[in-house]
This record gives sequence, structure tokens and C-alpha cells, in this order.
Amino acid sequence: MTSIFAEGPSLIKLAVGKGKTAKEAYGITGLSDIIAALKKLPSEISLKYQTQALRKASRPGQEALRREVGSLGQVTGNLLASVTNVARKYTNNKAQLPVSVIVIGFRRPTNSKSQKGATPAFEGGRVLKGPNRAYHSHLVEYGTRPRTPGKSIQASKKRVVLGGRIQTLNVRLKTLSKTPVLSSFKSRGPFKGRGIYPKDFIAYGTVAGSPARRPLQKAFNSSKAQMQSILDIEMRKALTRAVKEYERKYGDSGGLL
Repeated sequence: MTSIFAEGPSLIKLAVGKGKTAKEAYGITGLSDIIAALKKLPSEISLKYQTQALRKASRPGQEALRREVGSLGQVTGNLLASVTNVARKYTNNKAQLPVSVIVIGFRRPTNSKSQKGATPAFEGGRVLKGPNRAYHSHLVEYGTRPRTPGKSIQASKKRVVLGGRIQTLNVRLKTLSKTPVLSSFKSRGPFKGRGIYPKDFIAYGTVAGSPARRPLQKAFNSSKAQMQSILDIEMRKALTRAVKEYERKYGDSGGLL
């Protein structure tokens, strides 16, 4: 969820995605008066109260994400433990305007030092359950394709007619590898309580694909209206508090409200 101060019809946006690939799912145009007033404030005051409003508006989204991940069923609990939000503040945009951003998602995996005090994922296991072990979040969101480890070799060529034109197609065969591959397992099997991870996730031969479960997209869809409503209310409250702080520090607000 992002508060974006820029020219154009939507001054505040709710979006799903990452960085420049984020897709706007809802744009608020009714807060242009609030944005215009916040632009006139010093950046440290503007950013402070933007962030407060965004934090409140983002809570339903984070709670929805926890519910969606929880409904998937737990194996290690690592994905659920990694659900979080991060606040960022920017002033280095083209318009040189203060921008506050709240991102809801999964903690990025980091080094082992951050795992101090983490408990085992299950009794008797050595894999730790921690807040930053969402290595598989992308696979859960978008799924995986069936795959067969091995080497693809050209077996023959054949002439075919495609779109009214004769074309040559290479026929390829795959020699199966004896090297194991990470599996998209369909059931827990012996995983729970036995402590033999990662053997339950290793397979030989062809590995079935895993469906896209879309917890992030589903969480956004289910909480968007609530976040929108809270954001509208809280941005107006934020401006009032921001102007009061400005007046305490600098005197007359100069007709900001």
C-alpha cells in the first residue's frame, strides 16, 4: 500500500507487486485537498503523519495476509512467521516531495545471526522456525511447473505444416538424471514430527507442479475496501495533527487548512 505524491489523477494508490512492476489496484482522487496541504508542510512533519495514517490503514491488509497464509495449513510455520510490514520514507523523487510507503508482505531471508533464539520448526527437527525464512513465498504465490531433471538432447528432425508453411521441428528427448530435485510434494508424508527434513522434499525423476495459491493477491482483494476507507479517514486526521505540530513549532499555519 503506497501513498504517492505526484501529478496525475490518483495521488494516493493501493497497489500489488514489487517496485516498478507493482500494479495499481485502486487510486484515491478525493484526497487532493489533503495532499495539496501536506505538500506545503516541512517534509519531516509531512512524512511523520503520512506514516501514522498508512500504518493504521495497512493493518487490515496484514491481518488478511496472516489469515490467508494460516488457511494454507502449516508444515513448518515459517511463512506465517515471516508476515510483516515495512515503512519507508522518500524525498528523492522528481518532484522533490515527501513520500511515505508501507509495504505488506514477507520478511526477506537474511543471515543466520538473526535466527538467535529461534525454535525448531517441529519436535526433533534441526530446521529453525524464524521470522525471516520465507524462501518459498514466491513459489507459494505463483506455483511451480512440473519438471524433470536431466539433459535434453536432439533425437531427430521432422517436417511439419504450421500456419500453411512447411517448417522443420527438432524432436528432443530428455535423459533422466540420477541427481535428486526439490519436490513440490502433494502430502506431508513422513514430514510431521519425524525430523528428517529435507528428505521429504527431495524426489527423483519427474516432479509434479504446485498450484499458485495466491495468499498475497487474495489478502489484498479481501481487505482493499477496508484499507481504502480507513486511509481516507486517517489522512484527514493526519493533516489536522500535522498542522497543529507546525503551528507549535513555527507559529501561524498560513491557511493550510
